[in-house]
Amino acid sequence: MASGIALCVAWYYTILAGFYVLYCPAMYLMFLNHNLFRKVMDVLFSLWELYPVALFQWCFHTRLRYFGDYVNPNENTIIIMNHRTRVDWNYVWIALYHATQKSNEDNNNSIVNSTEHFEIFDKICSGKSRNKFVLKDEIKGIPGMGWIMQLNYFLYVKRNWQEDQVNLSQFVNYYKKLQHRNRIILFPEGTDLSEDNKSRSNKFADANNLQHYEYVLHPRTKGWVSLCSRLRDAGAGLTSVYDVTVAYDNPANELDLIRGMLPREVCFHFKRYSINEIPTGDEALKSWLNDRWRDKEYSLRKFHSDGVFIDVVTNNAPIERDPRTLRRAKICFAFWTFIDIFFLYVICSSITFQLWVVYHSCFFIFVTWYFGGIQNIQYKIFNKTNVL
Repeated sequence: MASGIALCVAWYYTILAGFYVLYCPAMYLMFLNHNLFRKVMDVLFSLWELYPVALFQWCFHTRLRYFGDYVNPNENTIIIMNHRTRVDWNYVWIALYHATQKSNEDNNNSIVNSTEHFEIFDKICSGKSRNKFVLKDEIKGIPGMGWIMQLNYFLYVKRNWQEDQVNLSQFVNYYKKLQHRNRIILFPEGTDLSEDNKSRSNKFADANNLQHYEYVLHPRTKGWVSLCSRLRDAGAGLTSVYDVTVAYDNPANELDLIRGMLPREVCFHFKRYSINEIPTGDEALKSWLNDRWRDKEYSLRKFHSDGVFIDVVTNNAPIERDPRTLRRAKICFAFWTFIDIFFLYVICSSITFQLWVVYHSCFFIFVTWYFGGIQNIQYKIFNKTNVL
């Protein structure tokens, strides 16, 4: 249990330290230069994403195996994934770190030619596109973590279509006008594979004359259809969809992590679909997503019985890729460790910094409650100043 507590404390403490030391000062760029503000926020988060890579793999020896296609770090894409546990997104960062190691040279799908200009921000992040999660609305209120996600303008859903439709429109318009590329990570099941959720999924299957699933839940299609359609129709440059399947040797939730019961091995299968392979029309998109989840169930059954995924297109096991070196992740781990030490020093020695922490904590609690999150303020400021 001691190791699990150490992992969770290090993970959360680093989030708090980074928020107060780096994010809060940089937040005020929003009022001066919105384009620069957006780039700085995204770079900070891209650097932090490497911290759990080193923490889980280097410090706690979690083995990551990934199969299938490389991920292009320079394109607008949607990543759809089964939601095995509530902490899947910790391992998504690890998987994407290894899957982008060769910039998709394997399937020759790059949308960026060799003459395109790369800014220093892109070089730091090893690509032009940034990871953005579609998350439950409640998560944005979590101190530190939720506030950082607000500043990084993730897409929040309340499962109230009238409100979600507005949030989706703002999200798409914001990044389209900024001309920023994103990898939008969506869990269409909407929740993790617990026994209660599996029971609800089976009831849905019975009511709709569908098969029962053992390793996935039946996906919710409305969010997927709306997101894909808007990104395609709005001219936002959607170029592909990655279908990602995750499997664990020992699935863990938050309590398991605290107890030190971490997965020793996590396996990912990436399958890329060009946007030209994705159908148009609501019903066709629903059917396409349901077909992918039927394929996941088949592949996961094969994985848990024989130890290999199945690529349903070729009906063969996908190629297992060699992992990247952890050198870059270790450098970022050292950087965030320095931020941790600095935060501990100033919070213990400076009354001014203590007031800084209290002020920004109160500020974000108020903004989350009254405005629904600082991402809504970002959107209004951006539209008002019309920064491009």
